[in-house]
Amino acid sequence: MFAAFETRILEHPGAREKAFLAPLLEGAGLFFEGDPEVSVVLTTPGGEPVATGSLEGNVLRMVAVDSRYQDEGLAAAVISRLLEEARTRRRHHLFVFTKPDAAPRFVELGFLPIARFDPHVVLLEMGEPGVERFRRHLREIGGEQGQEAGEHGLRGTIVMNANPFTLGHLYLVQQARARCSRLFVVVVETDRSSFPFAVRRRLVQEGVAGLSGVTVLGGGEYSISPATFPTYFLKHLDNTEQIRVQARLDSVLFADLFGRELGISRRFVGTEPLCPVTALYNEALLEILPPRGIEVIVMPRHACAEGVISASSVRRSWMAEDWEALKKFVPPSTERFLRDPEARPLWERLRRGAGRH
Repeated sequence: MFAAFETRILEHPGAREKAFLAPLLEGAGLFFEGDPEVSVVLTTPGGEPVATGSLEGNVLRMVAVDSRYQDEGLAAAVISRLLEEARTRRRHHLFVFTKPDAAPRFVELGFLPIARFDPHVVLLEMGEPGVERFRRHLREIGGEQGQEAGEHGLRGTIVMNANPFTLGHLYLVQQARARCSRLFVVVVETDRSSFPFAVRRRLVQEGVAGLSGVTVLGGGEYSISPATFPTYFLKHLDNTEQIRVQARLDSVLFADLFGRELGISRRFVGTEPLCPVTALYNEALLEILPPRGIEVIVMPRHACAEGVISASSVRRSWMAEDWEALKKFVPPSTERFLRDPEARPLWERLRRGAGRH
């Protein structure tokens, strides 16, 4: 069936390869995004690309087939080759973010849908540990907290990257905790930030240690991750509609997974004057969560004399070793870490420009 097509494997495709694939992706309503490790391309004997797909981490993305060849089985060929590439890299837990009409071809290959935002997108998963294991994990955390009394008997949540944990984050936690009986702080687990997840989670835990009724947990691969919301980590607005769709899918999955298993009835977010992507995400939450029984409460951002506190301003002050400014931006626990020799290798890496958003 595929004798007329040549299979090309592009390792870490660069600008030339991206330009080569751009028309094919655009024809399928997609665009080249992220930094895939490998792209599979099927071409005609004349070298024209007619089908493609890419692998980045454990996410299959940008699977597209020229409309003239939709009945040739090329999508299955591309996906099968991508699965081989994933196995070679010892990745057995995979996600794909695709359009609903393309989902059946992934289901035929063993993927299972875990969230969808019709008519735009569906998220599918293959392998272990899967969403059901994470669901049981959340259920255990939720059950351990018992039945709360007190302030409305409500459970709330905040999802934060905390890169790193600031006085602004602490203020949001304090204000949210005052409006519910149990607060779950979900820390984004993806390691695509200046501070690794282990450090970010630790600083959140230390920062809220004096507050009762607050539980800190990781979001796994199911909350603002490369699988659920890949454009979040790009932090630019090249395709606003893509951001809107992904933000809504992430919101749907949050409601079904975190909301249901933790018994969440309120989600708290801060106003977002600085990051357009996060502002679009807040819009998605306000649209998606209330019909699913979760109230979204937007809290004013905490500010100091220098203005709104942001994690980026903390990182800039840290790079400049401006300790007086840092005292105004971060709680003592974060300041202690930033001053500690343990943090020096991270400081040096960021100074060399290796850090990300």
